[in-house]
Amino acid sequence: MLAFTGFTNVRWGTEIDVFSGSRHESDAAEFETRGVTFAAYLA
Repeated sequence: MLAFTGFTNVRWGTEIDVFSGSRHESDAAEFETRGVTFAAYLA
């Protein structure tokens, strides 16, 4: 998807639980929500 919007050299990071310890942790766990970092260049 990022390539279709003009980004190049896309690199994906590790999937992590970004809501651990937050007040919305139970909501995020219900939907198995995770965060993923990425880096890319805009061509």
